[in-house]
Amino acid sequence: MATSGVKNTTQKITGFLFILLGLAPLLFILFITLRKEQVRYRMKQELKYQTLQTVIVSENEVVWMDKHEIWVNNSMFDIHTKKLESGIYTFTGLYDKDETMLVEMERNAAGKNKEQNRLLVRLFKSLPFFCSQLNDIQSPTNQSSPNNPVILKISLHPFREIPTPPPQIC
Repeated sequence: MATSGVKNTTQKITGFLFILLGLAPLLFILFITLRKEQVRYRMKQELKYQTLQTVIVSENEVVWMDKHEIWVNNSMFDIHTKKLESGIYTFTGLYDKDETMLVEMERNAAGKNKEQNRLLVRLFKSLPFFCSQLNDIQSPTNQSSPNNPVILKISLHPFREIPTPPPQIC
């Protein structure tokens, strides 16, 4: 009876951890989005009062981030004005260090996805909840030991096959 309470508590804690793991990427995206909006608002204010810089880039080399920002010289550049003549863009605006850091954070996070997936696989394997479920599935005749591992057969069909037809009601 006491094992059942511990098992339920372990399952609840494990479920809560998985909810947190599932929400972590969403919270990260939300944080980055809100921070970008805050930086964009600040940059709009600075575009009015700061001394603007001019950047000249050929049309085929422009990396547009959105319709008011470009990526140039490994930095975000907020555009105040733009002019296209003979395949050459002339942009006037400001470099945005804060938004550059946010974009780099996003790129680094995207690159770390593979590493995070490996960590999640290790986490799943090490959680006691899954180990106890595997032990429940094993039959008493197939006890596992280091010398005799149990190979579980997982059915592809969720329902058992019935070899005979169901009874007929007359």
